[in-house]
Amino acid sequence: MSEETKNKVMGKINEIKSNIETFISDVNVSDIKSSINVMVKDAQKDFNKLVDKDLDNVKKKLQKEKEDFEAKAKKFLEGQKKELATLQAKFDKLVKATAKLKAAKSSSTAKSAATTTSKKKVMKKVSKATAKPGFKAKTTKKVASK
Repeated sequence: MSEETKNKVMGKINEIKSNIETFISDVNVSDIKSSINVMVKDAQKDFNKLVDKDLDNVKKKLQKEKEDFEAKAKKFLEGQKKELATLQAKFDKLVKATAKLKAAKSSSTAKSAATTTSKKKVMKKVSKATAKPGFKAKTTKKVASK
């Protein structure tokens, strides 16, 4: 590069530098910082309002679902209580009927115990026969008469 071009480029760089310095001196940095802080705070307030609104909507939906669920659970429990009461009543009836049958059986069992002891026993009777070679002796049963 030539000396002239270098001088032109350096002149332009110095001109830009001076423009930046004058701009910075004209603009107060603390004012920019405060305005940016105000903008951020306003944006945060708006965001919080939106979040609170959405949060309220979600809370309302959850409360409604909770109430619906509780109502369904109560209805289900009432139905189960009724069914349980019905089954308990049937069970109580069966217990009473079983108790009556046991009482009736115990009195009849005592009567039948006396009659069962007098039964005759079946006995085998062996006949005496002469055994021929190659044949087995036969046994016969005598059936008790009733």
